[in-house]
Amino acid sequence: EKRARTANELAKLRTGTARFAPTADGTHLQALEKAATAPLSPGVVRPIFTAIDAACRVFEVAPRVAYVSPDGGFAWAASRIHFGLGAELVHTSTPAAAVEEVARSRADFAVVPYESLKEGPIFPTIQAIAAADVKVVGEREMTQALVLMNATGNPADVEKIYVAPQDHLACVHYLESNHPRALVLDVRSPIMAWELASENHGSAAIVPRGSVGPRELRVARENIGDEGEVRMRYAVLSRLPAPRSGADATALLFSVHDHPGALHDLLQHFKERNCNLRRIQSRPVPGEGWEYLFYVE
Repeated sequence: EKRARTANELAKLRTGTARFAPTADGTHLQALEKAATAPLSPGVVRPIFTAIDAACRVFEVAPRVAYVSPDGGFAWAASRIHFGLGAELVHTSTPAAAVEEVARSRADFAVVPYESLKEGPIFPTIQAIAAADVKVVGEREMTQALVLMNATGNPADVEKIYVAPQDHLACVHYLESNHPRALVLDVRSPIMAWELASENHGSAAIVPRGSVGPRELRVARENIGDEGEVRMRYAVLSRLPAPRSGADATALLFSVHDHPGALHDLLQHFKERNCNLRRIQSRPVPGEGWEYLFYVE
């Protein structure tokens, strides 16, 4: 409360047009994690103070954030968690469209899917970022799972299921095995699925775990996606660079001349400068035959 009052007073003193500046996870958050003692887990400290930070920064200026998913989807949730409830969220259909919103200054930030723990970096996103004048200024990791929700919390009561198209594709096997007689209807977004499912006793909605809708629903079946829980990393993009935190990572895209030892010679520079490579992957350049780009973190 003291911090919110201070942030509010600072906002009143500001003159001119304010801009929501990129933030970095600084050493203060690392110190708080180290200070946590039993029974409090260090892992819960960062989300708590990140939420406080997002709630107070809204007094400075509400950011406009482009995201890639329908209302109530996983990227939407990642945006709400990272920037707080006061952020103005703008839906886009593709990572390239979200990147363009930031590059053209129509949005302050974009939240885009960056890496799946199962499939690795999402190169269409990385290539869209590389082609624009934007920077990765933060990241948000999420464990993604789909749940079945209805008014009673009993899956036996389900006669009709509302689901967004991409979530429908993610749980086809579950639906065929567990609700073969239920009428499955595709709707525009998880939020719409929630609203429609709350209208009568026999309806249910498939939504991301942790979703919150306009009316109360109960979880009828947990983790119904055909692939189970999925760990996803989202990138936060901005035209402005983030301040250094002391525990930063750098992402690079590069190509090398096609001769023996070319990649080895380049990577030697990282070793000489005591830089740890946590990831290196190659990807063919679209339309360039068998030319490759290397992605390094």
